[in-house]
Amino acid sequence: MAVDMNSMGALRSKINLSLHTYHATRLWWGRGVESGKPQIIGMRQFLFLTGAIQRNVTRDDPYADHWMLQIDAKIEDVRKVVDQLLADSENLLQQIPEELSIEENVNQKPFTTPVYTGGQQGWLALRLLIDFDRLARNILLASHVALISRNDAFDLLRSANHALRSMCAFPQRYFGYSGVTRDDFAANNAKARDAREKFGDLPKEILEGTLRSPYAPPIQKPVSTAPSEVKKVAAASTTAQPELEHGSTATGNAQQGEPDLYADLNDDDELAED
Repeated sequence: MAVDMNSMGALRSKINLSLHTYHATRLWWGRGVESGKPQIIGMRQFLFLTGAIQRNVTRDDPYADHWMLQIDAKIEDVRKVVDQLLADSENLLQQIPEELSIEENVNQKPFTTPVYTGGQQGWLALRLLIDFDRLARNILLASHVALISRNDAFDLLRSANHALRSMCAFPQRYFGYSGVTRDDFAANNAKARDAREKFGDLPKEILEGTLRSPYAPPIQKPVSTAPSEVKKVAAASTTAQPELEHGSTATGNAQQGEPDLYADLNDDDELAED
């Protein structure tokens, strides 16, 4: 039986985040200026900022692509810090005598909130927050059973917290949509020259599109259309294209060499040869 692709609905998954420690929950919320203290950018704001950068990437803004690479590097640096501290905390807990049976340190009423990250970098950051929550639980438990002093526990928590806060605040320096595309740079027009003056030069690989984040979304370039067909294309874009998982749309504009995760997998003839 033939399937009407346009009649299919959107993929949806309900995703909730649960945090067990005050330390991780505070990192989720951050701190607003209404507190009377300096603002602290939390994970919620980080997800919003990185989502905005990725949306600008789809508009062929090379500066946004450059920022995604910088965020990749920042996430990788923080991941190294958290992984090391988490391993250290687990080694501490292994010192608990086998005669002591201690269950996992969990909150009886954890903080739970629905999450939407806006992109894959957001999920990487969210996993860091989850690991920080686990790290905090390990350290608090180790301190409770005298495997570590309170001062040493505080220092470990502070080191991990500093790394996460630094990551959350990092995209705050992003200046927003530059208003230029790679085509502008290729033509070296007035928009490109103005952007260089305001935001600086970019590496050749980024301008050529050969160096991009592995999590960069496909660039959505406008399709060249005859004037008489403009209305038809506009109508098709709003009514005929099914919405996909978490707000993605099947635009068919992925750059050459980029995998289309929503392509018809049955079209892969190579699979039949295996």
